[in-house]
Amino acid sequence: MRGQDSFPDRMRYFVEQVQEKGNLDLIDALVHPDFRNHTVEPGQRDDRQGVRETMAALHEAFSDLQVEVLHCIGDGELVSTHKLFRGRHTGDWFGIPPSGNRVEFRVMDLVRYRDGQLFEHWAVADAVTLLRQTGAGAPGLGG
Repeated sequence: MRGQDSFPDRMRYFVEQVQEKGNLDLIDALVHPDFRNHTVEPGQRDDRQGVRETMAALHEAFSDLQVEVLHCIGDGELVSTHKLFRGRHTGDWFGIPPSGNRVEFRVMDLVRYRDGQLFEHWAVADAVTLLRQTGAGAPGLGG
């Protein structure tokens, strides 16, 4: 990344290199040391190490992972993305054993940048669709 890249460009780079390709060695350069994720699940870390752990778990659980950025909009230090994740569920995903099923789920993120790095994060993910596709169902929702 070059210093003059826009925040949406930086976010697209993070999605491509870290989320899709699993280049975890880039996390320290792209994620601020004081990073906070405001929408972690119980048991997940809300800091930069949590980003590393979640991305590692994503790549262990889903092979042939592809992440398509459907929308990426920047407003000052804020960037919002709407993404489509696709892959095959071939590893454990937070306690859900591998199903071998193809999965496709959407995620919307809002991030704030500070000092050119990801500093804060909020997300909404379509977990119900992912649970159904892995065969884990969705309790109380007919899964």
